[in-house]
Formats: sequence, C-alpha cells, structure tokens
Amino acid sequence: MLEAKKSAWFEKIFAIYNRNLFKRRFQALRVEGIENLNKFPSIIYCNHSSWWDCLVAFEISRKAKLDTFMMMEEKQLRNLFLFRKLGAFSVIRESPREAVKSIKYAANLLKEKQDRVIWIFPQGRILPNDIRPIEFYNGISRIAEKVENSYFLPIAIRYEFFGDWKPEIIVKIGKAETMKSKNSKELTEKLAIKLTDILDELKQDIVNNKLESYENLL
Repeated sequence: MLEAKKSAWFEKIFAIYNRNLFKRRFQALRVEGIENLNKFPSIIYCNHSSWWDCLVAFEISRKAKLDTFMMMEEKQLRNLFLFRKLGAFSVIRESPREAVKSIKYAANLLKEKQDRVIWIFPQGRILPNDIRPIEFYNGISRIAEKVENSYFLPIAIRYEFFGDWKPEIIVKIGKAETMKSKNSKELTEKLAIKLTDILDELKQDIVNNKLESYENLL
C-alpha cells in the first residue's frame, strides 16, 4: 500500500490552489452542519459521485481545521501521487491481504492522535447519487473495530445547477455518533442506511429550496 506523506508546507500551497480552482469551476460550496465536525477520533464516510469529492473533503477539512487523512483507491492515488502529501493513503479492495494492511494503517493513524479524522468513500467507486440500495465495503467497520470510542460521521455531497453556467456543490454533514453491532457486516449495513437517509434529506432540501442554513465556503 501507499502510505500518506503529509507535508504542512504543501498543504498551505495546495489550499490556495484548491480554493482558486473551486472559485473558477463552481458557483458555490454550500455546507450545512460543519459544527458537527467536533468529535474525535472520527471516521467520516461519504457518497462518491464525482472526482471532485476528494477536493471537497480537503476544503471542508481546511475550514474546520481538521487533521485529516483519506483512504483512496490505489490506482487513483498513483495518478494523483501528490495527494499523499495531503494525507491520502491507498487501498486495494480487490486484494483482501492488501486491504487488511490499509485497515490496520488507518486504525493506527486514529490511535496515534486522538484529534484525527479519516475520510472514506466506502462505496469504493464513483456512482450516481440516487442509486439504491447504497452498498459499502466492510473496511469502514473493520477500522472502527480496531479503534475504541471512534465516531462515525456521514456526509452527503451533491453537484447541482441553479440557473448559472457553473454548478454548485451542496454538502450536508450529519452528526457524529458511536455505533455498535454484533459483526462488521451488520454495522456496515447500518452505516449505509445512515448515509442513504442523509442523502435523501439533502435531495429534499434542494428540491424544496431549503438552503438557508447552508454556509457558502467560497
């Protein structure tokens, strides 16, 4: 697996680049619930509908001043190797042995410092927002099994056009909570349901134009 090689100076430079990139490509980055990013250690799990998701995660982490790491598919990370300097590390889900290495690595990151978070896209690939049922790989639950008192925090992301030539990114952040189950499969299914619910809530907020509580980070 490819380990993270975080660099504070690179993060500062990339933050400027990333913010300018978002301002050029998007009309807004609206986020609700950023105050919920206050429980540690946390496993943040999101839907994965766009290549932009990782950059959205970085921008939100910067705003919330989080010590962030991110699990990425190894083929993608090899193409975006500089993301390792932002805290990205790899996983090969098709190989159980390699996947176990990534799970142990992620767990150790959370145990080393209590104020860390890890972002995971447990669907494992880019899929439409409205696909149902949402299905996760079990890695997210296996990480939590190795980290006592860890929190789970769901985040839903959508990309929408609102009468402008540039789209908006709309993000809804759920509340962090601890969850226990008899086995990892059962816990994974519960987490998938949680993310489904918050995705549906986000869709309804957009359909009903109830976005007053969403803060524009751009």
